[in-house]
Amino acid sequence: MSGRKRHRNSGFTLTELLIAVTIIGLISAIAMPLYTQYSIRTYRTEGQSDLLLCAQGMERLAAAAFSYATLVDTDADGTGDASNGAVSANICTPRSTRYNYAVQNVPGNGSTFEILATAIVGSPVATNGALRIDSDGSQLWDKNNDSDFADAGEDNWKDH
Repeated sequence: MSGRKRHRNSGFTLTELLIAVTIIGLISAIAMPLYTQYSIRTYRTEGQSDLLLCAQGMERLAAAAFSYATLVDTDADGTGDASNGAVSANICTPRSTRYNYAVQNVPGNGSTFEILATAIVGSPVATNGALRIDSDGSQLWDKNNDSDFADAGEDNWKDH
């Protein structure tokens, strides 16, 4: 026998590589939608937290003014001057950048308020519906994103 040793090439065969790529593709196909759903729930929870923070701000200001009217600071001077409008810094500073927050539908007597969080167009939660909290403590979520909170199951923030 000659002094040559048989040398086997090391590496992966094409079949082994295709199997590995297929497995990675299947895992990605399952994991990405789950991750997206988890992210949306997290962003929605962040919006709910901001609404609670803003409702506390409204309560704090109303405790001093004895009314919810004219708490929105539209001219950024630190003092409320309107009953409706974007949530101002004197009420709260929302952390989420995925929602726009506004005080809406405050009746003329200033005895109630609603704060609405609407998703910013193009954000991950854009099709996930609006959130709302009011002075009675009602926490509403427009789950089907039809611009109303009257459908069954939209009377709470729970994720069904």
